[in-house]
Amino acid sequence: MSKERTPLFCRMKDYRLLQNASGSIGDEKDVQGLTLEITKEVESFRNSSLVTGARVSVSHSPGRLTEWKKEQNALGAMERFDKRDASAMLTWESALDREQTSRQALPEAAAVALACKMKAKEKYQSDLWLEIEHLNKGIVQQDSSSPSSAGFSTTSNAVVPCETDAIENMFEQNLKIKFYISSRSTSPSSPSGDEADLVKVIDSAHLPVHTPTIKRKEYHSRIPFPTKNKTHQFFLMSFTAPTKCHQCTSLMVGLIRQGCVCDACGFSCHTTCVEKAPRACPVPFQQKKGALCLDLQKGMGTAYEGHVWIPKKTGVEKGWQRALAIACDFKLFLYDVDEEKDSKPNVVVSQSIDMRDRAFSVSPVWSSDFIPGKKKEMLRMFKVTASQLSAPSNRYSIPILADSENERSEWVRVLSELHEILRKRHSGDRSVYMLKEACDSSLPLIKTTQTATIIDHKRIALGNEEGLFIVHVTIDEIIRVGDMKHIHQIELIPHGQMVAVISGRRHHVQLFPMSALDGRKTDVHKLVETKGCQTMTSGTVCQGAHTCLCVARKSHVFCYELFQSKKISHRKFKELQTPTNVQWMAIFGEQLCIGFQSGFLRYPLKREGIPYRMLHSHDPTLSFIARQPVDALCAIEISSIEYLLCFKSIGIYTDSRGLRSRPAELMWPATPTYCRYNAPYLSVYSENAVDIFDVNSTEWIQTVPLKKVRPLNSEGSLNILHLETIRLIYFKNKMTNGDELVFPESDDRQKQASVPPPRQQAALFLPRSQGERAAAEGAVTPDLSQGTGRTTRGPRDI
Repeated sequence: MSKERTPLFCRMKDYRLLQNASGSIGDEKDVQGLTLEITKEVESFRNSSLVTGARVSVSHSPGRLTEWKKEQNALGAMERFDKRDASAMLTWESALDREQTSRQALPEAAAVALACKMKAKEKYQSDLWLEIEHLNKGIVQQDSSSPSSAGFSTTSNAVVPCETDAIENMFEQNLKIKFYISSRSTSPSSPSGDEADLVKVIDSAHLPVHTPTIKRKEYHSRIPFPTKNKTHQFFLMSFTAPTKCHQCTSLMVGLIRQGCVCDACGFSCHTTCVEKAPRACPVPFQQKKGALCLDLQKGMGTAYEGHVWIPKKTGVEKGWQRALAIACDFKLFLYDVDEEKDSKPNVVVSQSIDMRDRAFSVSPVWSSDFIPGKKKEMLRMFKVTASQLSAPSNRYSIPILADSENERSEWVRVLSELHEILRKRHSGDRSVYMLKEACDSSLPLIKTTQTATIIDHKRIALGNEEGLFIVHVTIDEIIRVGDMKHIHQIELIPHGQMVAVISGRRHHVQLFPMSALDGRKTDVHKLVETKGCQTMTSGTVCQGAHTCLCVARKSHVFCYELFQSKKISHRKFKELQTPTNVQWMAIFGEQLCIGFQSGFLRYPLKREGIPYRMLHSHDPTLSFIARQPVDALCAIEISSIEYLLCFKSIGIYTDSRGLRSRPAELMWPATPTYCRYNAPYLSVYSENAVDIFDVNSTEWIQTVPLKKVRPLNSEGSLNILHLETIRLIYFKNKMTNGDELVFPESDDRQKQASVPPPRQQAALFLPRSQGERAAAEGAVTPDLSQGTGRTTRGPRDI
């Protein structure tokens, strides 16, 4: 092979290296220079071919036959090499032609995009090559059949597809991901140092749900990261198993989006702990915290954890169920473990017991405790006790079965020490509500109660299948109102001195004056077109000048103005259509707030106008709600410029424009079924408990360990407890000066008396027969002709 062709192969190798490193030829002048050199090489090939032909014509003289054969063999080898050389040259020339074609096809903005892209490549090049060497997977490689120009992503159909190197495809894909993430990042952390060193939290709702497992940790531990430290690249993640924060070691409680994970080193933490996390990525070993680390000053961190056995939902007599127990933040968390599937604990908190409870205690189980179990199990069993309702005598205990006697001793020791620490620190009880039984649980009408409301501090209105009843909690007098049946909702309208109920099998709205609650006979006004409605709400508009009632039927909402003179009348002034069926509704000022699947809207009531979206579509941090349809539970007007939107999976703070107002989100420990608000506390009902949150501080402050409890009114102050004995429970707010309900003292209950109100036409609903009642309790025999009766049994604390 001639020496003139050697530089050609060197340049071809240089071109391949240049293409691998930068993805394309850096400058237009370089392309022109290379094209000129190619032209010269083509001319040299042509001259070489002519010389070869001349040699062949001379070589046929008779005297030089032997030399000709030798030369012919040499020339044959040279021709074969020339063909291979020419093929390589033509391939190179074809690649340059495609480069020029693609450059002509790109728009004018390609030059700017190229400059930005090259600058980004130079910035990430050093780190990227190290990642490529050590990470053979983790980055999705671009399909080799996808069209792309030499070093450019496909931006036009006119770009001719060409074959690129696998590493170049990987580089391009990684760069696309980084550019996409940067454009979607809207939640930067606090500034520290240069702008390039800022830690960014990226909403990864578009990414699949990630569950950190032992394999992931081992995978990251095997990676020999470069010695040069980088900053974390945090992503918001939804964990499907209980996960602890690597910064504070507390549990990341919630159903979705519980915390952040660094995409490079796997460091996971709360969104509030991102600013406190070590800046170096990966985190140096000396800065890592252990799995068990408790901050006694702040009361945060995990003190102990392990697998235990808890009674099945049907009772300890039916056997035991595997669970994960974690003593964290001075609470005992219990997570159910499904042994039939993957033996992983569920992310939903099964039970939560606060050690700040004054009645909290832990002790081994003895035979005198009368807890069913085998003798061998008794040696491994301990119980955790806490107060359930207000009376000191009414406590509940959870028997827990450890794997061994040593494990039982360790659990008892740890929980006892934590409770002793709280006692020495004089940590006060943070509970907000004290629970009382509103009326006698033996009353039959309580068993079928569907709805209730508090009329005043002495009276409660109960609605069930039999009708509407007024219960006097101080004298235990019961009055029936009208002849309505199947009461589904009760709405008091104080401004209009009216009461609205949804009643009947066909769910009609009926209106009657408040004087009917005193037992007086009144007319009932029926809204015929509300047939089949599911909910209603009332309020005032025009600065309290007009009374408004809004009724929802599937995806339609009827708005009425109510009038009260001698008779009740109404006027429908607006009819609204929602995207899907109405799930919740309330009046905020002059606007009607409606909740439906994956959204909330605010409609102006007294003026025309388009509704206001309470979740703005242009806020990328809120787009995950629309992508995964979720039920709306309620909305809370915290102020005139801020709202809390509660969905079945999460609670989000937004402003009046529908944009996120706070980075913090409310995390539900368990899947909620209802939400009720009594400022400033939000009650979230789940299967096994009621969790209380302060909406201003986003703090989880109390857990009421009541199973199968359901709210009866919009504030959540009245609740029905569906256990073996169905009870009507009143949530007394300890933080308020007054009280919605006033209960008589035990000494006064024997002195109760009442005078029948005039013109009373109601009938007494007796819990027992008249003879049994009179004989057992000395009750006054009711005068059924006047429709009134009295009992001497009052409410009691539980």
